[in-house]
Amino acid sequence: MQKLIAIRGATTIAADTRCNIESSSIELFNEILVRNSLSQEQIVSVQITSTKDITAYYPAAALRKNGCAAPLFSALEPDIKDSLPLCIRFLFLAYGEKPVPVYLRGAADLLK
Repeated sequence: MQKLIAIRGATTIAADTRCNIESSSIELFNEILVRNSLSQEQIVSVQITSTKDITAYYPAAALRKNGCAAPLFSALEPDIKDSLPLCIRFLFLAYGEKPVPVYLRGAADLLK
């Protein structure tokens, strides 16, 4: 039985470029869908945060350009000393079974 679930995900980019932001955002979005066996129709909304050093492009715009129709909400991560730089995080609300978090690249360090 499907229920409303929250799915966390994060990734990092090598440098603050439009290309890196766009490709990494789309990759994380697609990985969350695949690992959680979700279709876009099951997504209720996606909250997106990025660290203050990401300024070259808007992660939400990358998702829209790639065909995401779900409501998107973006915010700036708090500027915490020694936090992971160049990080994009997603929080999906979706109808599914059991949430499987997805952490790519340097964001895998957040699981330690």
